[in-house]
Amino acid sequence: MRTLDASGRYFSALTGLRAVAAYLVYAHHAKPHVPFATSFFDALSREGHMGVSLFFVLSGFLIALRYSQSFKEKEPSGWRLYFLHRVARIYPVYLICTIIALVFRQDFRPGSWLVNLFLAQGLFPQYSFTGIGVGWSMTVEVCFYAAAPWVLLYWQKLGLFRWFLMTLLAGGGLLLMGQMPLSFPVVPDWNFLLRSTFFGRCFEFYIGIWCAKRYLLSPAQPFVLSRRATGVFTYVGVFGVLTIMLLIAPALALLPDLPPLKALSFHIINNFLLPVFIGSLVTGLALEKTALARLLGSRIGEALGKGSYIFYLAHYTFGFDVLYFHVWQNKGGVLLLLALASVAGYYVLEAPLHKKALKMFSPRSFVETKSL
Repeated sequence: MRTLDASGRYFSALTGLRAVAAYLVYAHHAKPHVPFATSFFDALSREGHMGVSLFFVLSGFLIALRYSQSFKEKEPSGWRLYFLHRVARIYPVYLICTIIALVFRQDFRPGSWLVNLFLAQGLFPQYSFTGIGVGWSMTVEVCFYAAAPWVLLYWQKLGLFRWFLMTLLAGGGLLLMGQMPLSFPVVPDWNFLLRSTFFGRCFEFYIGIWCAKRYLLSPAQPFVLSRRATGVFTYVGVFGVLTIMLLIAPALALLPDLPPLKALSFHIINNFLLPVFIGSLVTGLALEKTALARLLGSRIGEALGKGSYIFYLAHYTFGFDVLYFHVWQNKGGVLLLLALASVAGYYVLEAPLHKKALKMFSPRSFVETKSL
């Protein structure tokens, strides 16, 4: 899993950032007790779900860097190669983890297998947390992959806000479907739409695209590069993300005790304000020479980042149900075991399966050795 742009530039710090995102989500689920600075770490654990937002913004950023030029012409080969790489990148390991998780949980419902194998569980509330447990976010990611060619093709004409409004409007159609008496209820309410679907979370991906196009793919790039030693983007992003993580719960507590108001306020902060700071952080790590970029881009940070996808898929079911309850009842220890196993899994399982899938399904003239 190499974070490359279309010219082949490699952003090792962004690979390391994937590990941070995965470990934040783990902390949110594990809620580990830290004996020092307890209130600080409790707040980070409570809001560790924001690691998912990190993944979404980073995904939009990297897809824009890697493929913006691929869709300027409606060449079938470019589109075919893009979808092939996306499927080869995420599906083989996801399929293995999902089958094992469904069997382990003894979930043999046909509907559960159907939606999990087709990465659609995020659209159906009764199946959102089946399988690997975090598969709903994979549905969001896959929906973005499906939309990305069109978004990038017409980005210059429509821009961020019009694409956001159009996507949200499409989500409104799903919301109307959710009011029908279907066998599989889909998107039952606006809260689910904003929390768990691409249509409600699209701004996170689109702000990543905007940052990539504005600061790395635009004529203004030399101006930005001349200031790469300042670290402004990086540390404004870090400060903003940490501030939101620490203050969102106290801020929401000040509101009247009206669940719809609190839910809407949360989504405004999480889905719209937070991604702006994440976009600043991602841009900074790609452009600026900072201590944080060196740390995340180190050999250890890069290795942990490469293992972050398996870690993310495995931590919810296998980390807790297997490792914590049957191997080591220490949440920090489980984190260490999962991190090491995930790095090994990348080299032993994920990377070979990725290459094998590309070799099996790529037309010979379209085989590409570089992967995102």
